[in-house]
Amino acid sequence: MFSKSIKLFILTLLIFFFTFGVVAFAQQTETFTTPISKAPLPVPRVVKDRQFVLGYQCNGLGGESMQRAYAHAIIEAEHRGWKMISNVDAVSADLERAGFENLINQNVDAIIDAFGQVSLFQDLIIQAREKGIGVYGVDAAVLDGIVSNSTMPQGIVGAAMVHYGVDSLNAIGNVLMFQIAKDAPYSQRVSVAKGLLDLEWPNLKVIGYEYIKGGPQGGPKQAFDFTQNYLTRFNDDIQWIYTHADSVGMHVARALEEAGLTREDCFVTAFDGGTAAYAEIRKGSVFTATYNQPFEGYIHDAFEAINQVQIEGIAPGAPGSMIPPRRTLYRQGALTTPENAPSPGTIIHEVFAASYYDPNNKDAWYFWGEPYKVK
Repeated sequence: MFSKSIKLFILTLLIFFFTFGVVAFAQQTETFTTPISKAPLPVPRVVKDRQFVLGYQCNGLGGESMQRAYAHAIIEAEHRGWKMISNVDAVSADLERAGFENLINQNVDAIIDAFGQVSLFQDLIIQAREKGIGVYGVDAAVLDGIVSNSTMPQGIVGAAMVHYGVDSLNAIGNVLMFQIAKDAPYSQRVSVAKGLLDLEWPNLKVIGYEYIKGGPQGGPKQAFDFTQNYLTRFNDDIQWIYTHADSVGMHVARALEEAGLTREDCFVTAFDGGTAAYAEIRKGSVFTATYNQPFEGYIHDAFEAINQVQIEGIAPGAPGSMIPPRRTLYRQGALTTPENAPSPGTIIHEVFAASYYDPNNKDAWYFWGEPYKVK
């Protein structure tokens, strides 16, 4: 019989190879020039003799993550001298479709879709590609027609958060989990976490695994109601609530605090990072940890991919291409806890010092424009 430490090591390796190994395998077995659809898709048009025109779409600016991504997109476009046409009000399925179709009709050269439910308008993605328009995702699903998608290895960061919770509770307690109910890559962070808890820590019991269906507007309220119901059912005997996003986690925290619980009774973990999350962590609320996503890095990688494919003319799969066959561009995030919560005035890139930020590299992309600062 293997010891628990050996089993955990093996499981961690499996998660790593599942996330990254499939890319290496694809590099050996696929001939990749354009994503596959019912008919071959043209490589996106190359623009060299005029100003490049970019369409940018996201499903609202209600969340700090969306605001940060959009703000950095403006910085990138201005630095490169590109014209950017924005649709930042795609807050429903109908508006996502209408906005994307409008960008196609304006014949932009490329479209970045940030955080969208791209499966709802995949036919329009194919239509854009057939016209020579490149389509690039940010934290979205990788579907036919998407040239590249920028995100972080969601399964690995989910496992990292599990270790934080396990260590905080000495592997004993009741856990409530919230999952996202849409085709988003970040569902993996919750799926992996549940698998680890179920397989490796039987004394950390998952008492509930609830899907949040309300979207940016209704989802947090739904999580608040779920939390109140579980507190009643289990007589407040919940030690950890694992949520998929800060916006949900903060409403969960409010439900706990309205019930009179403190950080010592139950804590909340989430993902995204930013001013609101750091403030909650610093003030000692039940919201104790967030895994920061490098949203500015995602945007930069999308712009770099567009630049390479549609200005330099290096097609995906060609020698020197930065886009792997699986089409996913990964960045590493960072865990924020009470021990390292950034203070107001901190440049957001400093949070990612372990992965990309170098304060001495003043020519780097993260010094372009006016970087986001923690408030």
